[in-house]
Formats: sequence, C-alpha cells, structure tokens
Amino acid sequence: MLLAAQRFERVNWSVVEWDIRQKGYSIIPRWLTKAECHTLRDLWPNPDYFCPTVEMDRHHFGYGWYRYFHYPLPEFLQQFRHEMYPYVASIANHLWATSRSPVPYPPSLDTFLDDCHQAGQQQAGVMMLHYPTNGYNLWHQDRHGSLLFPLQTILVLSESGVEFEGGKLLVQEEYPQKPPERHLIGGNIGDVVVLCTASRPRYGHGPRSGEFFHGVSKVTTGERYSLSCLFHDE
Repeated sequence: MLLAAQRFERVNWSVVEWDIRQKGYSIIPRWLTKAECHTLRDLWPNPDYFCPTVEMDRHHFGYGWYRYFHYPLPEFLQQFRHEMYPYVASIANHLWATSRSPVPYPPSLDTFLDDCHQAGQQQAGVMMLHYPTNGYNLWHQDRHGSLLFPLQTILVLSESGVEFEGGKLLVQEEYPQKPPERHLIGGNIGDVVVLCTASRPRYGHGPRSGEFFHGVSKVTTGERYSLSCLFHDE
C-alpha cells in the first residue's frame, strides 16, 4: 500500500482549517478505500507491529482494546503521517500562533519528532483501537509528554450500519463557567477525521481556548476498528 502525493494535494485544506476554527474538527470523507481499511485492520492480529495490548476497562478508559504501533511503522502509516504533517502544521501555525506566543511548528515531521525524542517521548503516537459489542471510550485527551501537536487524525476502518451499530465518535469542549458543548461526529469507513488534540482556539475579544476532548459512544452490535494518528510521539 502506497500513498500518492496527489491524494493529499486534492484535499481542500482551506475547508479543513475553517472547520477546525469553527468547530474543532473536520471530516475528509472516503479518503481511504474499503480495501485499504481492511488491509490496515488485518494488521491487528500480528504482534510484530505492536506494543502489548492495553485493556481499556482495566484502566477505567472504557471497554475495548488498543495497541500502539512500534517503530518502524508500516510503510503506509509512515507515509501517511509524514505526507499529511506539512498540511496540518500549516493549519496549526495559523490557528495556534499569536503575537504573544508564536508556535513555529517545523515544516518537517522528522524535525518535530526529533524534538519529541530529545524530550524523552519515544513511543510512536500511532495506535489501533478495537471496540467489541458494548465497547466505548470515555472522554479523554491524547496528551502524554511535554511536547504536544495540537491536531491529530482518526481513521475510521469499519463500516457503520454494516459491521457495527452505535460507536459514534464524539467531541466535547469545556470552558470556564459554561456547560460543556458536545457534538456527535459519526464518521464512516474510509473517513479521516482531523480534530483538536487538547484545545481549540476561539476568536472573539481576542484569541482564547477551551479544553477539547473526544470519545466513542457504545457499540450496540458488531465491532468497530479505528486508527489514531498523533503527530507527536509520547
């Protein structure tokens, strides 16, 4: 599985940036083919690609399992992460940098990962998640370590309404002295969801930000696979 650069070039990144600014997430629909989703899912049983399995219920994260990939990543994921990074880095530099606190994310993922590794963050920030029937994921942020990239992606690898029911991707924003704002994203097989990792910049009387969380509602039937790709290592 190889990714042509043209696939990234065809994305309307201006729309993605507008979505992130307005609601904290954007969906790139049917970016992966079903065959590519199935090929990625087929990696799950192979321990050669993964660190040990984490059982969510043992850590009170929800119900299901996830596995971090270890380096070297499979070629498809390595290419996906490196080819998409310059686009999301440009968005991050537009939305998170201010005159008081410039955030010059480097144009190369390798440079940013070198900074992560020097800070002691060695674990590849890419994991696969498997939710069985009744599986779910509580509200959380993928923010481990001192270096954090403000955007991440989730690749939906299972077909809603065919392979599973329920299991919707959810986001929640929290602001002081306000009730949380919750949104049901959904997403179907082949979609790539770009979302805020821990905060979304808000504009009005000067930039401000709130805490941004995501989770997965309960899978009522079937099973759901997804892949979480961070641009920082943990």
